[in-house]
Amino acid sequence: MKLGTRITLAIIAVMLIPPIVGLQKAIDPARKQFQPGRGVGSVMTDMGNNPVVLPSQFVAGTVIGLQEVVAGLLWVRTDEFFHSGNYEAIIPMVRMITWLDPHMVDVYSVGAWHLDYNFVDSGQRADHRYVVPAIKFLEEGIANNPSIFDLYFDLAFVHYYLKIGNFEKAEEYMRLAAKHNPPFYVYREIAHALEKQGRVDDAIKQWQECIKIGQEELARNPKDTGAVTHIQVSKRNLDSTLIRKVERANLGSRPTDMGFDANFKRLGPRQFLISGKINVPDGARVFLTLTDSDYKEPTLKNFSWDVDTDATALWETQIHGISINKGKFHKKYDLSKDIKQYPFKKDKYTLTLWFDPRCAPISAQDITGWKGEGITDKQYLDTSIPGVKMVKKVITLNRQDIL
Repeated sequence: MKLGTRITLAIIAVMLIPPIVGLQKAIDPARKQFQPGRGVGSVMTDMGNNPVVLPSQFVAGTVIGLQEVVAGLLWVRTDEFFHSGNYEAIIPMVRMITWLDPHMVDVYSVGAWHLDYNFVDSGQRADHRYVVPAIKFLEEGIANNPSIFDLYFDLAFVHYYLKIGNFEKAEEYMRLAAKHNPPFYVYREIAHALEKQGRVDDAIKQWQECIKIGQEELARNPKDTGAVTHIQVSKRNLDSTLIRKVERANLGSRPTDMGFDANFKRLGPRQFLISGKINVPDGARVFLTLTDSDYKEPTLKNFSWDVDTDATALWETQIHGISINKGKFHKKYDLSKDIKQYPFKKDKYTLTLWFDPRCAPISAQDITGWKGEGITDKQYLDTSIPGVKMVKKVITLNRQDIL
């Protein structure tokens, strides 16, 4: 190429930059949020040197419409933060990535999981204050990717089913996932969510539906080994549920006294022992929450990682509950290293300890029933949830009881 031609092309390229930038600004009004020196969203407090603005070397890409490319580069950088343990840097990064490319489904999934599970105290207990932001982040991802099953199921299983134990919401989002050509396991998890609610007949119908779905797929593709496995698993679960339904049919006529009690004992500043007794088999768990007496779950219209840093919310439920061994349970807590996560700034606190049969293993449910239909208790029987019987003890504590 002749020198004159190269010069002419260079001049044309330079002349095109202003209209490209102007056009990009018109079609991407959010671009200014990523300019160096501008905060991204609501800035986290106490972030040190963590990035809350788009680095200047990436700005040119966003200016000329290469958001997806920049998002990919930032995602690589975010992975480095994961491996180095720099967790607080991750949330601003995933926020920027999803603004740049709202169709990076994995970023929503990993970011929400990070909020729900990775901010932990010295005892590896997750910070419950981030649960609602995690849910809102996934809801935003679903809104931006409504025809993809992944985020519906992620919200349903990882967060509502495993983390929170809200099986009604888990079922709701699993059914939404099922509308978008999901893998076979999504249909099976709907049945499990129904059984967790004590809706045994509905669970049986869902297992039958699972078998039907597998058979239809096998008819279309006789070599689909996944369909074969799905049918076999669904049949085993159907048979087991039918057997348990018969064996547990009369639990309500001969309820077992749980003999439940629970106690709090101060061991030192921010140190205490929880102990008690309950008449259920080994492997079941007693759940615990210790919160400000006026604590309420925050309500967010849109995703924000800001949390009330003055709030205290110790939450040990689901697989993190206190294990029962030979009818007794006990656990020592030392929160002396976790002032940031548990500030204890209020005067009054509510300690709640309970056993929920819906979350119990099969061996315990053979005594209690799916929804507690086989239990009773002289002091702490709780029927505040319609159709469910639990045992629950609530203890009011003063700040000096803990500090």
